[in-house]
Amino acid sequence: MLNIGLAKEIITPPRGISLAGYFNRRPNRGQLDDVCIRAIAFEKDGVKSGIMLYDLCGLGGTETFEAIRAKMREFGVDFADNVILCATHSHTGPSLGDTKDQPKLAPLYLDELYTKSAMAMRRAMFDLGPGELEVASEINNPYARVRRYFMKDGSVVTNPGKYNPNIVKPEGDFDHTITVVAVKKEGRLAAILANIGNHGDSTGGDLVSADWHGRMERYIQHKLNVGLPVFALIDASGDLNQTNNFDDVDPCCVEEATRLGQGYARIVLRLLAKVEPLKFDRMTVKNSTFDMPHRKVSPEKLAEAKKTLEEIPESAGEGTIMTSEELASRNPAALRRFAKAVVRCAEESCPSHPVRLTAIEFDKELAFVSLPGEPFNGIARAIRAKSPFKRTLILELAQDKAGYIPMPECFDRGGYETSPGKDSPAVEAATVLAEAALKNL
Repeated sequence: MLNIGLAKEIITPPRGISLAGYFNRRPNRGQLDDVCIRAIAFEKDGVKSGIMLYDLCGLGGTETFEAIRAKMREFGVDFADNVILCATHSHTGPSLGDTKDQPKLAPLYLDELYTKSAMAMRRAMFDLGPGELEVASEINNPYARVRRYFMKDGSVVTNPGKYNPNIVKPEGDFDHTITVVAVKKEGRLAAILANIGNHGDSTGGDLVSADWHGRMERYIQHKLNVGLPVFALIDASGDLNQTNNFDDVDPCCVEEATRLGQGYARIVLRLLAKVEPLKFDRMTVKNSTFDMPHRKVSPEKLAEAKKTLEEIPESAGEGTIMTSEELASRNPAALRRFAKAVVRCAEESCPSHPVRLTAIEFDKELAFVSLPGEPFNGIARAIRAKSPFKRTLILELAQDKAGYIPMPECFDRGGYETSPGKDSPAVEAATVLAEAALKNL
């Protein structure tokens, strides 16, 4: 028998704490809607595991992951290892690493985050009881796009801007599969887990929000007339977003977040009508670590970066809102930013860092697989192509820190995700990560 427990806790930050995900600081002016932790616990034949999903851009560095795991040890050392910690990548959630705007409140908020993590899982454990999983998939993701484009000069640019006449075509395609896992308890629908590939940056502004993920949950709750938690488990999406460069739709506004949230909700609701029971005899949890190799900078690149910093004054582009389009334009402020990152990569990076991988497996029917950072979707496709499981759900921004993890062929093409930075993944990181994830499976 599978036992399942569910819980949800609000983790909305105080006014003034910076929001994450942009290149400029954004102290929040209040909240548009709450950000939350959603927790699900599994127990079968003495094996316990779970997933904790945070409405955050990411869980920050190793210290944050370890602090949350320390709280999970209340439920057993093995359990703390077996819980997947992941984020929705909301760009209107609080920044866990930037404490300059509210130096007194930020440590208190982090302490509350850790406390609420324990509370959420404790409540999920209190809720443990007989449950079933039902699943359905559909190859249909009409709201996501590859955000990297080949340009007429042969380079690749990330988010090149609306109606840019130099766009030739997207860099590639992605896995359009959306998988829904319905959680049933005592014959009723108790929660929904939806594995979807897309970026978490459709709201914009400086108000706290769970982005489209929260709107998807509320629309589903409204249609089903029940306040069940909806877990937006984000597939590898480092090279994806919702922007259509050939229409006049603002890609970052409340209306766009609503369009995405309700659109995905309709797909999830349609899949709910198709779910079939997940038949399995055993739940297994696999844990391993591997060394994430870090980027190396050649002496020539370092010299070029230092020259850029000498030639472009610090005041260049002062006051510029550093959007991804501004980075793509490579204006003086953007060039300084890239040059400083190159210098940090060369002078401050260590060769590698250990990364934790976790897989929660239900026989050969279904597996939840963690990936760190923002992996490009090609990594997920490489894992699924060789996975021994009927359905392999990828959860990004999970279990450990890492930045963008592009495919090896992307590095020579361009795009800001491939720019060097402190401890940024190496060219071979995507290949190594996919191999390590498959080995863990």
